[in-house]
Amino acid sequence: MAAQPQAESLTSVIRWRAVALGSVVAFLLSVAFGQVSAESIEGNLGARAALLFVAMFVGGFAAGRYAGRFGVIQGVAIAVIFILIGASIKAWVEIDLATRFGPGVLGPMDMGGLILGDLVHLTGACTGGWLADSLAVRRERRNNVSRGNAGR
Repeated sequence: MAAQPQAESLTSVIRWRAVALGSVVAFLLSVAFGQVSAESIEGNLGARAALLFVAMFVGGFAAGRYAGRFGVIQGVAIAVIFILIGASIKAWVEIDLATRFGPGVLGPMDMGGLILGDLVHLTGACTGGWLADSLAVRRERRNNVSRGNAGR
């Protein structure tokens, strides 16, 4: 009897070079958007979230396009990396504040903002990866149709 082919694990599906590329693209775009629009949208959280969504979308698209498959998974990986880095930086800053001025300086945790921010990261990057997958499927169909017609 032939051996059953092993299913790919999630870590083997992730193309880390593609995730690194998408992360760098998303980071550079978010920094550029922040520099360009810092004064004009300073208090507008919706506009800031929209710009972050666009940066994550483009990063997810770049990762999905470069990986060539499973773009949504590449987008999830980018979002998770951004969330972990952002949470680490925030924790570092809050630990420093609490060490200097005491825990009373921190105030209550904003769980709504935390969840919405993570949702923006995940939705933007996954949607970009999904678009990369969708365009790859369309391109493949078009190539198959043109090859089929050329042979007739």
